[in-house]
Amino acid sequence: MGCVCVAASLLLQGCATSGPPTQEMSDARQALDAAHQVDAASHAPETLQDAQSLLSKAEEKLSEGAFEQAQHDALAAKVEATKARTMALAISEAKAALQEADAMDALSGGAVDLLQKAEAAALIDDDEAAVWLAREARQHAERDVNQALLDRTRILLDEAHALMDEARSLRPGKEVKGNPQHAQQAEMDAIEAAHRREEGKAAYAAAQHLVDALREAKRRSQPVVVVPSPSVPPVVTSSESTPDSIGAAHYKVQRGDSLWKIAARHEFYANPHRWPIIYKANRRHIKDANIIYPGQVLMIPGSQTQRHEK
Repeated sequence: MGCVCVAASLLLQGCATSGPPTQEMSDARQALDAAHQVDAASHAPETLQDAQSLLSKAEEKLSEGAFEQAQHDALAAKVEATKARTMALAISEAKAALQEADAMDALSGGAVDLLQKAEAAALIDDDEAAVWLAREARQHAERDVNQALLDRTRILLDEAHALMDEARSLRPGKEVKGNPQHAQQAEMDAIEAAHRREEGKAAYAAAQHLVDALREAKRRSQPVVVVPSPSVPPVVTSSESTPDSIGAAHYKVQRGDSLWKIAARHEFYANPHRWPIIYKANRRHIKDANIIYPGQVLMIPGSQTQRHEK
């Protein structure tokens, strides 16, 4: 009987002298630090204050040696700090999404209303409502941004179509693999598909890249050219007495011209497929058959104009 009493006494002493809740205290402090990092003091001030008060009580009990109460308060402080961080993070993400939409002049009233309700829920420590409303506000703003990007993509696609049509008129040719125009059309098709899938960010980025490339290609194809006055008509003159120009008419190139277009003119061959004749006659002045410049004077051998003169 005496042995049993001694054993019970030792057991009670062991329970009373359990160690301090070091891990729980550390976890609570880390949770509070994490809450401060996402500005919980602004977005969930009441919940953060509760967490700080509980941690202070835990530290006080720890100093008094009341380890069980210190452990209880430290665990409660961690829970409150985690709630504050979760609410603050959700609200911060929602605000960032709304700011992006506002910068694009695409922010709708629905997103603003949801964010205001989320902030109100956070102030009364309703963490579930605050997080749900904040996420809804963020998604609403993201949809606003996506729609704005889709609208801008449509404008860029219209410009890309116009630039590609202009390029085709200046450089007629078959759409074959390896041709830059073929690659551009493939890229255009991919952007159109992304637009139909309502992938705003991807479609807009690709459309902007394509338009930039088309603008640069247009700029390179017309380097430092003095544009002739619109009042100056195309020049068709009789042949001059030089060995290279006997029996040929002359034509001053206008903006938008190509050898294909010139050969198709009724006063020359009335047949665009005869453009190689012009190219061969002017090889000294034309490095690339696809590139001619306003102001150039080209010889047109054996044209209808010359036959009419004869």
